[in-house]
Amino acid sequence: MGEESLDHIVLSEDATIRDSLRALYGTTFKAASFSVGDKTCLISKDELVTALEKGLGDLPLRRVISSGLMYCTDGLADEELPLPLLRVKDGTVIANEAAKKLIDRASIELCEINESSSGCAMLHMDNGGVISIEPLGNGYFVVKELGRDEVEEMLDTARWAAIGKALWNYLEAKDMALKVEEREKRGAVSLRWNGLDLGFLTCRKKRKSPSKGKEPKNDSSSG
Repeated sequence: MGEESLDHIVLSEDATIRDSLRALYGTTFKAASFSVGDKTCLISKDELVTALEKGLGDLPLRRVISSGLMYCTDGLADEELPLPLLRVKDGTVIANEAAKKLIDRASIELCEINESSSGCAMLHMDNGGVISIEPLGNGYFVVKELGRDEVEEMLDTARWAAIGKALWNYLEAKDMALKVEEREKRGAVSLRWNGLDLGFLTCRKKRKSPSKGKEPKNDSSSG
């Protein structure tokens, strides 16, 4: 389906939309890349969700390129690429034409992004708009203008992620063994997000290791 390198996800062109989305949701990355011929394609979580909602979930990536949901590019040099991208190379941030329409140089510098940045940055623009800058890997970042509903959804997702992480840590501290399984097991909790199945959570009390037997006491009396 795909493999995870040190800084990004690489998918197979034969991976389905559904499997690709599941692979991305299992990481902190917002997008992935895959190759078709001599072209490198970038696909984001949002684009995969859109394709899933259109009933394309079981089609391989290479079959849905023509739908306009994915853009094949050799990098920022592709002037036809409508995806707003930033690239950090040797400490310098380079923006393609689509990104320049959304964000100016001064705003980019406020982000303080570098080639190894892995978190999403949100900027509040002077015009009241909100811009997100999300890492794609390999020093690339995608720029997106967010609507009010999208900002609220991102905050809601972050809130639930924090709740889940806190609960996970709490249960582990209570000697509970937690594990995410791909297949359903007895007593497992189904993990679903936005209609996507992300596996099953099992939660069981850890088994205590049997204590070593104590040396028998010598009750014989000397006489």
